[in-house]
This record gives sequence, C-alpha cells and structure tokens, in this order.
Amino acid sequence: MNLQIEYEACPLCKESGVAIGVADCTRHTLWHEPLPRSLEWMRCSACGHVYTRYHWSENGLKEVFSKAHTNQLAGGDPDMKRTIWAPTIERTIDVLGGYMKVMNKEQRPTWMDIGCGDGALVMTASDFGFNAIGLDSRAETVSRIKALGFSSQQIDFMNIDENEKVDTISMMDVLEHIPYPTTALKKIKKLLRPGGALIISTPDLTSSSWRIMDAMKSNPYWIEIEHHHNFSRDRLFNMLVECRFVIAGLSTPYRYKAQMEVYAINEH
Repeated sequence: MNLQIEYEACPLCKESGVAIGVADCTRHTLWHEPLPRSLEWMRCSACGHVYTRYHWSENGLKEVFSKAHTNQLAGGDPDMKRTIWAPTIERTIDVLGGYMKVMNKEQRPTWMDIGCGDGALVMTASDFGFNAIGLDSRAETVSRIKALGFSSQQIDFMNIDENEKVDTISMMDVLEHIPYPTTALKKIKKLLRPGGALIISTPDLTSSSWRIMDAMKSNPYWIEIEHHHNFSRDRLFNMLVECRFVIAGLSTPYRYKAQMEVYAINEH
C-alpha cells in the first residue's frame, strides 16, 4: 500500500530542493504502524521554502486520519475555548470594517472554518453573529460538533461549489497540512466574496520561539506527521500576495508554539 508521494520539486515555486535533515516521527502521539518512521525535510534552492520530501497519498491520509488528537475533537471547557478564540473573531471584524458594518445585513455574514477540529472557533463565531460552519476530514470530529447543535460537514473544501460565496474563511493550522498550498489559496479566493477576509494561522519558522526550540533541540514541528510545510512569515506573505490577497494584519497567538496568525482581504 503506497502511503506517500514524492514531490518532484518545491511545491510552491517548482524549483529544486536540497535535503536539510531527517526527523524520527515515532515519538509523535499519532504515529503508528504502517506509517513511515521518519520525515525527511527539504529546502528549496530558489525560494527557500521548507517542505517534506513526500506528501501523503489518499491511502496515507486515511491511515493518518484513523487517529485524532483530543484537541481535534469537540469537548472540554467551552467558555475557556471561547475566550481563546474571541480575539481572532474581534480582529477579523475590525479588518472587515467594524461590527455594525459586518452585521448590518439582511442575512447574517457567513464564516467557513476549514479544518475545524474541536469546533470551538465555529461556536465562537456563531456567538458573535456569524452563520458559521466547520469543515473537517475526520468523521468523528464532524459528528461531535453536530451532536452539540452546530453546523459541520465532512467535505474537502476543494470540491465546494464556487458560486456559493462566503464572507470569511479561516484556516487555523491547516495550510501546512495541504500538499500544494498555492492551489488551495486560489480555490479559497474563488469561494470568498470580494472584500472577504481570510485568516491563516500556522507555525512560523522565523519566529524567536521557533529559533529557541531549535537551539534547545526541542522543536516538535520537525516530527509533525500531518505537516508538509514549515512556512516563514515572508514566504507566506509572498504567496498570499501572489494569489492577489491584501495583507491586513498579523498576530502572534498563544494556542500553539511559535504561531503566526495572518489576516488578509480578498482583492477585488
């Protein structure tokens, strides 16, 4: 059973890459047989992007998704989680022009959370007045969110009808999982209304905390079996601009280590 597919070149710019190291991923909590025991990391010789030599095949994804972190499933303290996500909603509303402008519509504005995990962002967006829906690849994730009375679907956003425009799309710790991020951003651009907001959170390999973890040899992202990319802030910014998004803000949340949270507007 083929679980992996080798990248022929850098997944962002299509230039050649060089190997920079191998990490033992058997220490990862989701690792299990028959998943490969190590990850090999590459750096593009042209754009500097850092990516894995292989990405998951369809069979590989099924194997990876057969298990889940507890934070990928609904549950826990809902008020604590709402407190964690409220700043993201508030910043998004500010980027869109303020609460009264965003909510002063006949229909509630839509918020689509891709890779919704435990659903806490969907629930918090609903509290602020959005018509929020979460998408995820894990069936158990989706069923738990639905059981709590919130909207969720097990669907690949790449297959969504582009005529159904939404106001806001969030990808919180998702883009690093996608084999070809530029293709994903181009799809999102088609799903967002003109002037709509895109929020992306992902680890930042140029952040101070990332460099400290590397120096202490305690960086968990090198063994992260679900990730195909380690983005720098500049490379993520450049990719968004190339896809005709306007960078509207940056935050450094404390949900995971070494994170950046980028706010962008879909250019007309």
